Amino acid sequence: MILYFGIFLSIILGFFSINTISPRFSLSEKIGLSFPVGMAITVIVMLLLDFVGIPFSPLSLLSAQFVLIAGLLIFCIYYHKKESLYSIVQSLRNFPQGLNLVWLLFVFLILYFEYMNFSKSMYFPPFDRDSLAGFETIGYISAQEHTFKGLSIFDGNYIPSIHAAGSYINYTPLVQLCYAYVYTLGAETSKIIPSLMFLFFLIALYGSAQRLVSKTGAAILTFFTLITPEMIAFSSLSATNVIHMVYASLGIIYLSIYMRERRQKDLYLSSLLLGLNMLCRNEGVVFVGAAMLILAVDAFRKKRYKPTIIGAALMILPFSFWYIFMKANGLYAESIIIAKPFWDTEKIETIVRYMSALFTTTTYYGWSFYFFFFSLLANLFFIYKKKDSAVLPVAIVLAAIAYMMILYHIDYKWDSIQNVLSFSAKRFLFCFIPLVWYYGFTSYAAQYLLKKLDTILSLKRE
Repeated sequence: MILYFGIFLSIILGFFSINTISPRFSLSEKIGLSFPVGMAITVIVMLLLDFVGIPFSPLSLLSAQFVLIAGLLIFCIYYHKKESLYSIVQSLRNFPQGLNLVWLLFVFLILYFEYMNFSKSMYFPPFDRDSLAGFETIGYISAQEHTFKGLSIFDGNYIPSIHAAGSYINYTPLVQLCYAYVYTLGAETSKIIPSLMFLFFLIALYGSAQRLVSKTGAAILTFFTLITPEMIAFSSLSATNVIHMVYASLGIIYLSIYMRERRQKDLYLSSLLLGLNMLCRNEGVVFVGAAMLILAVDAFRKKRYKPTIIGAALMILPFSFWYIFMKANGLYAESIIIAKPFWDTEKIETIVRYMSALFTTTTYYGWSFYFFFFSLLANLFFIYKKKDSAVLPVAIVLAAIAYMMILYHIDYKWDSIQNVLSFSAKRFLFCFIPLVWYYGFTSYAAQYLLKKLDTILSLKRE
């Protein structure tokens, strides 16, 4: 019972956190983002407690959540009471508008597929190698030993290779501590975390899509993202990749919304999500880098620097705290980064060959990347005429190039480059799947077609 109460508190914490940024987010956005944001904030709280020497326990964790929720609730009542109620009422009033049989069909398919996926995820205990070797085990032991910084398995005398290259000791801690949270509250397995992360992600994706397209378009977009073969398969595992996708993809999506609508709330939410994405995996820096470059160019063109500075600060703050935590507690491993410039033709050819194969295969990602290519091609004219934004495709391309540059500058001491490109890179590309579908459905050409579809459906209904 205490486990479900803790999950409920995490959702409430995330809901009020989003509402604090702005009460004008739609209800579906607030609900969808509530669990990912709530759990991430809980993880930061756990690190703070551990940093000052307070052990993990149901009392300490739930008490800290209570204090945060109370503070956010007071803030929302004092500053946003009327706007919050107005936003919820408007969301409920607007819900029936734009509904049709096509929307109903795709919502039914989403519910059906996600029900099967959620059931599969909850039924099977963690079994994949990466989770058992690192994330799952670290989370479980953290709950048993009531700490993260002082884990017995982080002791070099106990495990001599713990500080070797590729060690799990300095992996960013979001997933491990999410698992530690539920294990501390009495969970038998950690599978409630990946299961709910993916479920709430679908709601958030649908809610964010409604900002730019109709309900029908948002439902179709969400469905095609959901059925991406390899991604939905990994969503039921305990690995970090799909959870990382949640924060990275939504962070870039809200950046693109901000660049279209110029509302500060979207920039702050985007920055928060991108900051949390780096607490999930180190490679998330490619999305932060792409976002910062886009914001810097925009600030230079418009001579407005304050929003960019605030956004950049929010992006780097979570990882900065994690970096201090690592240094203070001796959580380090041998570096795998080659810091100096060098030229290796064979390595470049290997990376290009493997990444090209990944981007063009339909086995793992269906037609996602082909859909993006043809959507971009169809929309080039409207981008040229400045009727549509190029932010999302630019962010996708920048992040992909940056990721390949990171792959090039890694010294593969613990595994072969071929294995990393075949398996790790394959899973990292999950982050791009929601982005390519989102761009395809929210581009100028697609919006025109979706409006025509809604007109036809409305006429038939009448």
